[in-house]
This record gives sequence, C-alpha cells and structure tokens, in this order.
Amino acid sequence: SFTAAAAVFTLPGPAACALVGASGMRTLADGSRTHSASEADHRRYAQLTHDARARIEAAFGAVEAKPVVIFFNGPEGFGPFRLNGYGSTQMIGGRSCVLIGPQGQNVDVLAHELMHAELHARTGYLAYFLQVPTWFDEGVAMQVDHRPTYALSPQESAKADDVRALTTSAAFADADEKGLTRNYAFAKAVVAGWVANAGQASLYPRLDRLKSGQPFAEVFPESEFVFRSGTLPGAK
Repeated sequence: SFTAAAAVFTLPGPAACALVGASGMRTLADGSRTHSASEADHRRYAQLTHDARARIEAAFGAVEAKPVVIFFNGPEGFGPFRLNGYGSTQMIGGRSCVLIGPQGQNVDVLAHELMHAELHARTGYLAYFLQVPTWFDEGVAMQVDHRPTYALSPQESAKADDVRALTTSAAFADADEKGLTRNYAFAKAVVAGWVANAGQASLYPRLDRLKSGQPFAEVFPESEFVFRSGTLPGAK
C-alpha cells in the first residue's frame, strides 16, 4: 500500500524492524539475523553479541531485553532500507530491533544499542517515549560504550550539564558532527555522575518505577545529578 511504502522511505529504521521477518535473512543460533552466508561472519556476530551483553551485565546487571539483532554488511542497509552504517535501535510498540551496520560491528556500538533496547524493555513502550529524556537514554547507553572519541577534558566537562536541555531526539541530533559528538560525550559524563552518586545497581529498579507510572523527575531527582564541574567521571 501507499502507506506501507511511505513508511519504508520516511521511517526506514522502524519499517525495517517491522518487516524484518519477511526479509529472507538467516537466523543464527542466538537469534540474531543476517544476510551473510559466511560461517566466519556468523561466529563473529555471535561473539560480539555475547561480549556486548556481558559488558552490560558487568555495568548494571543481568540483561532482560530480547531485541531482534540484525547485522548488515551493505554500506547503506539492506533491501529498500537506508540505515545508519554504524548502528541504531528501532522500536515498534513493544518490539525492538538493533540494526548494526558494517562500521558498527564492534562491542562498543553493539553494547550501546543493546542498552537502548534494555531501557525500552524495562520501562515499557509508553514510559520510554514519554518519560525518558534523550540525554539520559543516550547517557546510559554511553556507559557501556568505551570509544575514546567521547572522553572529555576537565575544561569541556564544565559545560556537560547543558546537555540536559536536550530532552528529545530531534533536539539532541540537531548539531553538526562535532556538536553531536559533544552531545554524546556530555550525556555520558552527566550520567556517569549520576551513577557515581546513585550506584550502578539502582538503575534497573528505577526503570521499574518509571514503568509503574512514576514521573522521571521523581524517580531520578535533581539532587542526584549534582556534581562539581570539571570532576565528572570519565573526564580525561
């Protein structure tokens, strides 16, 4: 239909998630999917998925989310879908898909995207989209993403709290490449400060409270984001 076709081209990520079952991909032993016929690729994908989940478990505890993980090797996606060549996490109702492109086939990117799926699973679809601000969603995902690009100097960290104004994905992404990198780095630093104050083990119980209907500001109070500028965890 026209509506379905429009969805493919205007919202390629969600459309890919919705239609992946009809894409003719191979399903691997761990449930991930790919068009690759290479056994070496299959082993590599399985190891990446294992290592990425282990990183999340080491940071916050056992993983509950069961997203569809899709590895694609084409530079622009697969089929009619034009996707992020690194990675993205897409949600359609209660379903989530982690789409990993050729530039994102590493533990940092996969753990980052799986962490988004974990937040979505633990908060539920409505709370995830209505309550979780983008800076927090990205900041939590950055706790398991160790790419050095997103480390801050003490001077840069002094402005990190500004990222909390970026509550929507549109606002967070409204920047050039340098500015977007800075937004991710700021979000990482601010949430690292929260983790230092509240503790790693408190994340999942707090997400359960969001799922039960409590507002974000009550579950994650302002006082827990207080820190001294220039001394944020992760500053270099």
